[in-house]
Amino acid sequence: MKIFKYLTLLFLLFLLAFVVFVATQPATYQITKQKEINSPSEIVFEYVNDFSNWNDWQQFNKDENFTFTTSENTIGEKSFVKWDSNTIIATTFAQKDSIVQNYIESANKQTLHWKFKKTKTGTLALVTIKGDLTFKEKIYSVLNGGITSYVGPQIEESLVKINNYLVNELGNFDIKVQGLVNRPETIFIEQKDSCLVKDFPKKSKALLTTMKTFIKNNAIETLGVPFVIFYNSPNGNMMKYAMCVPVKDEILTTPESQIQGKSFESFLAVKTVLKGDYSHMKNAWSKARNYIAENKFTEDKASVYMGIYKKSLPEITEPSKWETEIYIPIVKKKVKPRRKVEKDSIATPSAEPVE
Repeated sequence: MKIFKYLTLLFLLFLLAFVVFVATQPATYQITKQKEINSPSEIVFEYVNDFSNWNDWQQFNKDENFTFTTSENTIGEKSFVKWDSNTIIATTFAQKDSIVQNYIESANKQTLHWKFKKTKTGTLALVTIKGDLTFKEKIYSVLNGGITSYVGPQIEESLVKINNYLVNELGNFDIKVQGLVNRPETIFIEQKDSCLVKDFPKKSKALLTTMKTFIKNNAIETLGVPFVIFYNSPNGNMMKYAMCVPVKDEILTTPESQIQGKSFESFLAVKTVLKGDYSHMKNAWSKARNYIAENKFTEDKASVYMGIYKKSLPEITEPSKWETEIYIPIVKKKVKPRRKVEKDSIATPSAEPVE
């Protein structure tokens, strides 16, 4: 009986010592990790700054089967991603080379600081996470060798995933100019918009959803896959374009309607195929125009510049597998008819020898 009392007392003393030890642990923490990423700092910043990419690289909840929900605007300040019922990460600051995000789980708040520095070979990404530890979290931390032992690897693995994605997905592309083709006459409906080139996948997806609703509500019969008409060459950062859906019959709409019925006649074009991310669109246009110059063709600027997104979001999420067809209109060469030479009806006498 005495032994049991001694063991109980010993256990209580141990428990008390453990509680005191946990209570005296720092109530705050700060962890910083860094990695060289083989991609320009602007690209890395834009990728991390967009929560639609979050689940492609984050390793904070890799073992959990959560469904992630993002804000309507997934980029920059006031954007967020949330999962579970009590967890959210929201961006409070995003500018050029820095991002600040609040990571809130129940009543616990942590802060993520991202810093992107240009290097000779790419970008040095630095991530610092700061936060407070509740008593329960202190216990978990002590039992698992300190918070750095499990949060640190999560950050490191996330940085590796970012690097792998940007190198493998964005860096893997192919451009081929397939030469002259004839595009047939087409009746279609269109909705115009403009955006940054990098935002085109999400913006065009939203437009296409709107148009599909319009088509369904008006019982419109479609023909073929959706396409885009470019109102400027997407060589810079901005795109002016119209999302289009080919239809069977001509559609009449009111002038104030955002969706308009249009058509174009058949035209000659140089076809170029880009396999890969839209960030390579500028290179695709340049390669197509080099082909036009080499073959002494002339662009028909009064005709239609169009693109067909054969493989893209939402069906295919990997940019390296996206496939885009670009058509640059060409002026048809006018062939002058050869002048018909009629045969002389009078036979030409044969030459006679001179005596």
